[in-house]
Amino acid sequence: MKTVRLTLGHDAETIHPMHRFVADSDAFDSYRMVHGNFAGSDEYAFIFHVVGDMDAYEAALESYTGVRSAELTRLGDRSFSVYVRDVPDDVGNRLLETFSQGSLVPLPPVEYRSDWTVRFSLVGESADLRRATEEVPSGIDVTVEQVGEYDGGDPEEASLTDRQREALRVARELGYFEVPRTASVEDVAAELDCAPGTASEHLRKAQQRVVDRLVL
Repeated sequence: MKTVRLTLGHDAETIHPMHRFVADSDAFDSYRMVHGNFAGSDEYAFIFHVVGDMDAYEAALESYTGVRSAELTRLGDRSFSVYVRDVPDDVGNRLLETFSQGSLVPLPPVEYRSDWTVRFSLVGESADLRRATEEVPSGIDVTVEQVGEYDGGDPEEASLTDRQREALRVARELGYFEVPRTASVEDVAAELDCAPGTASEHLRKAQQRVVDRLVL
């Protein structure tokens, strides 16, 4: 069985309104779909994990007519979960059908990123994977980031949020990982424009996720 890592690039006509709201706001660091029920015919159920302003998200969600019902649960100071029953538009329905047909199994988390792209992994037979990438609706660019054999691993363990990835990149560029260290957490925080405690948390979680994937 094969697995591919895909990035879908949306335009203004195909991006989901809530994805666009989060992407265009400075109040959010991470937006991921971690579970989904794709068996419905006229609605689907999803669970999202979000890092950002819960009140702003809830207000935007209430104004979106595609939501049948939703429940938000605070997980931390700036993180929360969203259980939502959504009525997809035509583009959403076609995407769900495209990536769930035949042998295909989408692997969460699905990352909704600030550049209007969506990134996720997909497992299936080669012919179905190839057909899916060719049947994506117009207005959506498909980039195949990685192709390989499916090893049964959990992509959740390997996933990094955009902010965690940025923290690692900045820390490496500044010399935080050098021996001896040539940059401090405070230096990383200044570059990220956040508090030192926040920068430290991003680095800690990112390093933990990377180390957990190593076979030792």
